[in-house]
Amino acid sequence: MEYYVIIARPEDGSVLALPSSDGWTIPAFTSRVTDARIVEHINAEMRRQLGFDTWTLRCAVSGEEGEHRWRIFLAASQESGKPGPSGARWTDRLEASSMEFASPAIAEAISAWFAEIDSPAQLRAPWNSIGWHDVACDWISDQLALHGYTPLAPITQQRAWGLSCTMKIGTDKGDVYFKGTPPFMAHEGRIMRAVAERCPRLLPAPLAVDAERGWLLMPDYGSEMLHECPDIARWEEALRTISMVQVEQVERIGYWLSLNIPDRRLGRMVDMIDPLIASCEGMLADGVSGLSGSEVHALRSLSMPLKLMCARLAQYAVPHTLVHGDLGGNILIRDEGYTFFDWTDVCISHPFFEMATISGAYFDESVLKDNPDAEIRLRDAYLEPWAEMMPVERLGEAFEASRPLGALHQTMTYMWILTNISPDARPELEGGLLHWVRNLLRLCGKGS
Repeated sequence: MEYYVIIARPEDGSVLALPSSDGWTIPAFTSRVTDARIVEHINAEMRRQLGFDTWTLRCAVSGEEGEHRWRIFLAASQESGKPGPSGARWTDRLEASSMEFASPAIAEAISAWFAEIDSPAQLRAPWNSIGWHDVACDWISDQLALHGYTPLAPITQQRAWGLSCTMKIGTDKGDVYFKGTPPFMAHEGRIMRAVAERCPRLLPAPLAVDAERGWLLMPDYGSEMLHECPDIARWEEALRTISMVQVEQVERIGYWLSLNIPDRRLGRMVDMIDPLIASCEGMLADGVSGLSGSEVHALRSLSMPLKLMCARLAQYAVPHTLVHGDLGGNILIRDEGYTFFDWTDVCISHPFFEMATISGAYFDESVLKDNPDAEIRLRDAYLEPWAEMMPVERLGEAFEASRPLGALHQTMTYMWILTNISPDARPELEGGLLHWVRNLLRLCGKGS
């Protein structure tokens, strides 16, 4: 895939233009990395080409022409006053408007950048702005010094997308990781600190938290991911662990709600169903890349059935508790247990919804291909700690009743995310919303 990078100068926002035989252009390279969230290699390539360091702000636009696929990213020089390569020029808005660029897409992206300087887009992630990274790095340095860590290498930006910006710092005590979240997810650091304190089996404590700015500094939690592990016994053990903690937290939901996490108890979900259906229709009603007409009709027909499903599930009297919300790819294996990380989707809700991202409809079944009964075993492991509250048979019935609503819960999570990020950042997440809407239709007998 071809990557193009608009480099902005921090002191005035002017952009670096390079001469070419077809007109003016911007730095470019062919990337083997296809995940637009990963930006470390972009900064490394800009350093190689231009001789100075950059921060990648975001992916501005992407497209394809036949087999030619491309993306244009926005980045900023880390320092003021950096000269460009021979023949290059830093160009302001007026100059850029009269220059002949090799590609109309590049010209349009540069024009959009200058327009945004005057009128920043609503709900834009903080790290999309020049200067944010410098302030974050100062905070990182202060916190490392406060905790007795000595940096051994420059701070390296790893990812930047609509939901987070992550950076890595090599230190004398091992790697340390920084994560910045958008304002509507700023509760994550506060929650992780509370989880580490009250539920230490789930998570080692972060090094530092700035809950107001949504900043987290974490030790290296390891790299052995549960969703890549073929040993089903480890899966079962991890699910028992989170389930036991959830049983313990039933009596503490008032505390967790006081930390301003979303309230998705069944009664609240009932109130959200009709607005959710309307929003999904408005956002996804596209027969080519979104919902077909028949799918939209099927979704509309689910309003009352979903409300009745919530009422039926409530009759089993399984209590609400702390729900991580996205277990599927966010469990690490460690020697003494497991680390449950990435708590941005945390809420108070029905505990059985936790299994939605673990079920065979989501995780890569090839990992547990030698266990044809994997889904049943994982369900039973998760339900085991709840057996102290009701007979196993009734738990199984409640679990089956929860399955369509688990997909509904995930749909609500994605809609919550999409309505809190800037419109041009939504395409990278709309696929997740579409996946869960279709999963919901299937589990309700309305889809293939």
